[in-house]
Amino acid sequence: MIHCTVPLERLGDGWYIFGTRRIFARIAAGKLAVRVGGGWMSIKEFIETHSEEELHKLERMKASGRDVHSGVQHKDHITNNRTR
Repeated sequence: MIHCTVPLERLGDGWYIFGTRRIFARIAAGKLAVRVGGGWMSIKEFIETHSEEELHKLERMKASGRDVHSGVQHKDHITNNRTR
């Protein structure tokens, strides 16, 4: 089991917000995988790699009074697994 305190919000059709980062995830070979660059990373590896960085980003944004998701494109900007 993976313990992660980074907020995760479902946008739809495989798109999520992980902290401040918009990600695409799917089940591949029976395991949850996250799209990174031109390939895929297991959710466990993704969380281990990016959770600390995302928590720091969220803390800095909160301290500066900025909206956490102000720079993230939400569902209405996502079509056919691509951003506009």
